[in-house]
Amino acid sequence: MKLTYRDKIIAAIILAIAILALGFFALIRPVINNKKENEDKLVVLEKEKAKIEAEIAEIPGLKKDILSTHESTNELTKIFVPVENVENPVVVDKYMQDLAVKSKVKLQSVKVDSASVKEIKYYYFDQDDKYKDARKGADVNGNLQAIEDTIHADRVALKDRPVTKILQTDYAVTAYGTKKNIWDYLEAIKQFDKSITVKSVKLGDYSFGKNDAKKANVEAPDPMDEEERKIDIGGDKTISNATPAQIIITLYSVYEMDTPNVD
Repeated sequence: MKLTYRDKIIAAIILAIAILALGFFALIRPVINNKKENEDKLVVLEKEKAKIEAEIAEIPGLKKDILSTHESTNELTKIFVPVENVENPVVVDKYMQDLAVKSKVKLQSVKVDSASVKEIKYYYFDQDDKYKDARKGADVNGNLQAIEDTIHADRVALKDRPVTKILQTDYAVTAYGTKKNIWDYLEAIKQFDKSITVKSVKLGDYSFGKNDAKKANVEAPDPMDEEERKIDIGGDKTISNATPAQIIITLYSVYEMDTPNVD
């Protein structure tokens, strides 16, 4: 079949259109698809960028909160004896001697035990719910049990909290004085600005001479005097209104928190 010049022109036009269409689908269409995919990725990345920028904007506030927490924590730890002093007899003697001077007792000895890490347990009233079964029958809506749980929520919270550990050191202090002196000494320990607990107090003569005076049929010196008074009852024997008191106390120590690195 012989094509005319007109047919050749038409065939050439059709071939050019086919080549353009093939080029569109082979080259341009993937670019359009990639553009759509990249636009979708851009939306996701812009959201992530906005989230990161928001977190960065919070950093100055977080730094301030962290440093404020560190400062308040170290302020609270000031009541504890510094760790470097907790086993130092010289420092402990000074603590105890300063209190003794104020209360006018005489310190006969101060013995320091080795420091150890021990648990500090929470004090709470842990009582079985004796009326649970009786309440259960009437508690059709669960309101009674909810009220009971609310009342004892603090007890449950303390029971489930992790037990804290702290550095503790025991001291055996023997103080000599009248009843007033020793009572004042114990009160001074109570008011001491460091974390301290009196574990036990053992008096040599809990009557401060009254029992011996009664046996000797004499009037006992007043145990509430600030100064020691002695009564000679003969035979190189005397009755005193003062007695030694062995006091076991515990001092608590913690390490000071390092300054957090927030840079």
